Amino acid sequence: MQYKTKLSTKEARSFHRPGLHFNVNYEIRFSKIKPRKKKTYRGKDVQSVLKITKDLSLMDGCNFILLEYSEEYPFVMSNFGMGSRLINYYRRKGPDDESRPKCEIGETQVLMSQDRSPFWNFGTVDPGETVPTLYNNMVRAPIFKQNPKPTDFLVIRNTQANQSHYYLRNIPNLFVVGQLLPVTDVPGPHSRKVTTAAKNRLKMVCYRVVKRKPEKAIILKDIAEHFPENNEMRQKMKEFMSYNKPKGVWEMNAGEVVPDESVIRTMVKPEDLCLLEAMQVGVRHLADSGYSKTVDDEVDDDDKEGMSLEQQLTPWVSTKNFINATSGKAMLQLHGEGDPSGRGEAFSFVKTSMKGGYKPVGESVEEKMDKQRLKELGGHAYNVARQQQMYEAAIDQIWRAQHRSLSSQMEPEMPDTEFEDAHNDHHEDLLEEGRTPRSEAVPPSPWLNNVDVDETMSQFSRFSATNRRNKVLRIQRKFRGPNGNVETRSETIRDPKVIRQYLQRRRELDAEKTQ
Repeated sequence: MQYKTKLSTKEARSFHRPGLHFNVNYEIRFSKIKPRKKKTYRGKDVQSVLKITKDLSLMDGCNFILLEYSEEYPFVMSNFGMGSRLINYYRRKGPDDESRPKCEIGETQVLMSQDRSPFWNFGTVDPGETVPTLYNNMVRAPIFKQNPKPTDFLVIRNTQANQSHYYLRNIPNLFVVGQLLPVTDVPGPHSRKVTTAAKNRLKMVCYRVVKRKPEKAIILKDIAEHFPENNEMRQKMKEFMSYNKPKGVWEMNAGEVVPDESVIRTMVKPEDLCLLEAMQVGVRHLADSGYSKTVDDEVDDDDKEGMSLEQQLTPWVSTKNFINATSGKAMLQLHGEGDPSGRGEAFSFVKTSMKGGYKPVGESVEEKMDKQRLKELGGHAYNVARQQQMYEAAIDQIWRAQHRSLSSQMEPEMPDTEFEDAHNDHHEDLLEEGRTPRSEAVPPSPWLNNVDVDETMSQFSRFSATNRRNKVLRIQRKFRGPNGNVETRSETIRDPKVIRQYLQRRRELDAEKTQ
């Protein structure tokens, strides 16, 4: 499986949300699911069972698990063909407890009383409790089993040779994924990890192309399609290959041979590609927000104090903050901006000062008076032990609030809103009546004055949707004219309140159509 070295602008704006379009008045027929008997893969390893891309599709009747992310914009996601483990963590009740619960899905891992939580200090597994977990080399996250509705189905579209085949399947297993907790930090745009991965990726492609060539030599044209944006390939290739000037080809260095495929695969890990894509998405979001310069992960903490909220929420900054917080080197705000749930059911990875910087929600009058007394006595305006106690209590409260919300089988009630359909002729009424008050507590962030955005790319970050005063939303729609021809009309919206309300309603309409 090959992945792009650089995401396009549209791909970075709609990360893992490819546009899905259907022709009007086009008949769709569902094909019959191909049977796949268990004896065909019983006793075989994963590499032999999932040998080709076709084996990864769900059109052969194999069992599957559907995972729905609770975060609207996860900071990193696995790519096609990459796997994760589902681990059921169980903590024993005591020394005499020798039970090992067997779950229907996933593998069980038993924790002793002295074992640390798999979620570090941002989640717990209580004695006698089993916590199913999504586990890979990038993230860990609790998952919660849900009962799919009998009216919900999974539609699979398989396109080959410009011809699409559709398959309809029931959903046997449905889980909701809690907040993703990073295991490793996303590299910054100009960090060593990025340059090293780019060099190893070039080396990997060169070695594979050389293996297929009978003359064991290549030219730049052979690998140019893999690196369309790279203009420094020649300089980088000098580090591991030699240029034969008379023949005009690149060859292996004297005394070196092309490594085996197993060695080539270790040069770039699948997780590295996902982290690099997450970095590109963060860079694109900053560029769309009007920032000409990005904040790297290797900048000193003193230089990060003046960063705006947009810069603090970049993947390379927020993931590094969390990893430092798990080892006691940093403290997070936990609440407020950066909470992906927006309702106190997830952690904010925005960093705060460890010297009285943490502010609990709903601070009591007694706590405020204690701070004032400490300040009058000439000491710190905070108590280190009390701050740590409140910090740990807030983590436990958020963790349990997330568990209650995502494990509940009750469908949340959506508030009724009177809103005109964005595709009818009353769009001018929408501009006047769709205004709603918004919070002015967060200062505005720089934004591009004019950005073309179609409806497949209108996925603005939830953190900055209320900060965009100068944002311009340009919507392009197709209409059928009186003569039957399809016409394209463009409309520009400048009011940030209307933009936010429009995007919210647009997502609701898309969800209704899906149902």
